[in-house]
Amino acid sequence: MIIRTLDEIVGTESEVFAEDKSWVSRRLLLKEDGMGFSFHDTVVFANRNVKIWYKNHLEAVYCIEGEGEIEDIESGEVHTLKPGTIYALDKHDRHDLRAFKDMRIICVFNPPLTGREVHSPDGAYPIME
Repeated sequence: MIIRTLDEIVGTESEVFAEDKSWVSRRLLLKEDGMGFSFHDTVVFANRNVKIWYKNHLEAVYCIEGEGEIEDIESGEVHTLKPGTIYALDKHDRHDLRAFKDMRIICVFNPPLTGREVHSPDGAYPIME
């Protein structure tokens, strides 16, 4: 059984900030935990826009605090994000994630992240062994 608290993660190498400080990801479960997915408590900071394309990963995201929107780059569709909203990037969807207020989201990745990944220039995370 794995037991962790957010307080144990904050301030450690499992708390990863974007280079531009647009988000912080607290990585609670990682590849090394052997669960087949990784689990993250992430904050996208207010008035930030993050262009993302997880071409190597599938992701599900559940909003628990704040407000924002996600735009599907291919279709141009925009969806409101607020507490209680989930979205799943089941087709490696290119998207823009915009936070109007600090937006806290719970994220699950498959394959799992190792923990130190940050977005590449095209918005992807690399596959790390």
